[in-house]
Amino acid sequence: MAENDLLFLDFDGVICDSINETIASSWLAYYKYLVKKLPSSMPCDYKTRFMLFRPFIRSGEDYLVIQDILANNMELKNQKQFDDLLATIGKQVMQFYKDVFYRARTEILTTDKTLWLSFNPLYLHMHEAMAKGAACENVYILSTKKPEFIIQILQAHSLSFNPARIIYSGQEEKLGIIHGVLEQEKKGRAYFVDDQISHLVPNPYPHIKAFLAAWGYIEKAWLKQHDVEIIYPAQLIELMKHLR
Repeated sequence: MAENDLLFLDFDGVICDSINETIASSWLAYYKYLVKKLPSSMPCDYKTRFMLFRPFIRSGEDYLVIQDILANNMELKNQKQFDDLLATIGKQVMQFYKDVFYRARTEILTTDKTLWLSFNPLYLHMHEAMAKGAACENVYILSTKKPEFIIQILQAHSLSFNPARIIYSGQEEKLGIIHGVLEQEKKGRAYFVDDQISHLVPNPYPHIKAFLAAWGYIEKAWLKQHDVEIIYPAQLIELMKHLR
């Protein structure tokens, strides 16, 4: 990386291993606000089953879709089938899913902050990386998770990250957001690390180098594709050594 380059990091699946929190929040949202009845317990194999569909997630509301898939024993095998299901559900219901997901997430955080934070550990190699990144003005976090939650998690790990460099992507394309930041900041090149391959390809911007995080919530087949380069923990640490 050159001194003038920017680095953008996704949060869930790249910086934070949030699988337990997303299971808990989507479980509460689904059964409390949709089904209107909370089960007395969660099956012991629930996390394993949930993880089968985690690679297909792009935004918070999608976690409610996983809960629906599991509750109804649906069989989905790839991203296209998952996306087709989203289209069938429709934008209005998906917006409701988003609202109740964030309501449940906030409820857990408010009721038991210590528990909620324990559900959001950083990946071990990201402790070192984020200590460097927090001090560097060229490092951004670009996530579908709202900044207020990211800030709380980083603070719990003694990381003070400038909120101005935490960008909530919402429904916008992440590569397009990065392109906009480059133009606004008058920077020449950016690097982007995410664990959802659909955020990385197709990439129409030659000045943005995209990487798929090998440690994230990915499908094994993505490690064999040739559309986007894979990055491993040691490579990310090495990349960040060149930051100013």
